[in-house]
Amino acid sequence: MTFSKRTKTNKANAVTVYTRVTEHPDVFHVESGLLFCNYCDLTVEWRHKSTVDSHCLEKKHLAQKKIYEDNQSKKNQKTLETTLLAADSKREVIEELIKAFASANIPIEKINHLLPFYKKYLKEGGAIPQAPTLRQLYLPSVFKNHAETLLSIFNSKPVCIIMDELSDDCACSVVNTLFTYRQDTKLVSVDFLKRVNNTTIGQTLLPILHSYNISLNIPRLFLTDSAAYMKKCFREVLKPVMPQLIHVPCPAHILNLIGREYEEESQNEMIKTIHTTLQNLRDVGVITIYIYFISIYANEFVQYLDFFQQQNKPVFPFVEGRLQQLTAFIESNTTAPYFGPEIENIIRQHLFNPDDFYPIFRQAFQVAYNKFSAHIPNHPARSLFYACQVFNPQYIHLGDIQRKDIRHYSAIMELDNPSDSLLCEWSIYCGLTGLEFNENLDETNLDNYWKNLSVRLPILSNIALDYIWLPISSCAVERSFSLYNSLLDSNRQSLSEESLKQLNILYFN
Repeated sequence: MTFSKRTKTNKANAVTVYTRVTEHPDVFHVESGLLFCNYCDLTVEWRHKSTVDSHCLEKKHLAQKKIYEDNQSKKNQKTLETTLLAADSKREVIEELIKAFASANIPIEKINHLLPFYKKYLKEGGAIPQAPTLRQLYLPSVFKNHAETLLSIFNSKPVCIIMDELSDDCACSVVNTLFTYRQDTKLVSVDFLKRVNNTTIGQTLLPILHSYNISLNIPRLFLTDSAAYMKKCFREVLKPVMPQLIHVPCPAHILNLIGREYEEESQNEMIKTIHTTLQNLRDVGVITIYIYFISIYANEFVQYLDFFQQQNKPVFPFVEGRLQQLTAFIESNTTAPYFGPEIENIIRQHLFNPDDFYPIFRQAFQVAYNKFSAHIPNHPARSLFYACQVFNPQYIHLGDIQRKDIRHYSAIMELDNPSDSLLCEWSIYCGLTGLEFNENLDETNLDNYWKNLSVRLPILSNIALDYIWLPISSCAVERSFSLYNSLLDSNRQSLSEESLKQLNILYFN
């Protein structure tokens, strides 16, 4: 009996206030040797376990516990929401920063130089990461949103396609593809090819069309330079599956070829005479005469070149007229007996005979005409150039009666087999008087002219708006390559092909 009593006494002595805290985790805490209930904010006698257990089962205690837990849950939720909002806000700021750099054409690498400034003068500026982190963690999200915007613009639309290839400074073949629809011209794909030929160009384009839900029977034009592989791609790969597609070798590129032909012409004796004379520094007068001739007549070519390099303007109905003017200008000067009083006066001021120079001038135009004739009269889109004049009301109303015959414009597929409703609208269009259109109509107001007719001539105006905005130049793709090259710097190896694609598209668009 003595041993039993001693055991019971030792067990009782082993119980402390902290024993009750251990028995009821998170319910009690000890303060100045007293047991406090966390929920009820009062002391509880701790020496008898039954007293503590009884308190924990009281209704008042359970009610206070529930109130506490509910409040704690709301607090935790609010903290989580605040954290998530802060994270979302940070991501939004960084993504907007990437967009701003792209819009300003500032390489992302430049941000590394701005980080000390951000950290010093901007609240939480130190949270902005360096360029590699921007590319890896944030650029894909920015590009994904941009790709969705591009899809909304070109989804299932009768786009025109612009393609070209560049061998970059790293000996990599890059193919850029642009879509244009009415006022929008956007870079939609950047592809790196091991080999560039007619087959690989076609294999690159077709999946891009599919990704934009563009059926093969609706693209209108295929704009490229005059490279042989592009012509072969159109002829052997694209035309069989897209019979409505028209190839448009860029007229601006053709005009540049004419200038290059003149520079490279070395077999012609007349051209040799020019080069020999220019190399003879003794004859300053001859040099002056040739420079004066070039300054006058090159200006004409520059004006035509500027016209054909225009982008995002409704100039397509005016192309045929400009080509006819350019043809007449070049052709007439191949046989011109006289080149104007200004040049004649310059020649005579330097004590030369004009008749000694005129054959050389005519030969210069003959070289240009030979190259021009090889490309323009049989240009694949020439019939479409002619037909689209119909969307310039001046052409219809200021010309002869034959111009009002819709059958003359069958190169426009919508006018080839017109519905009765379209024929009715055509009749109204041809019957409009001069008072109903501005005789000074040009590319600056042609779009508004057709939009104003959208209620009166809904079918014809919709067709017209599609065709007047057709692109005439592939120069936009050259600009995309210029931006691409600006992305290639000494840090080129750190840029993956995927980053290059995304950055090139973002920066161009």
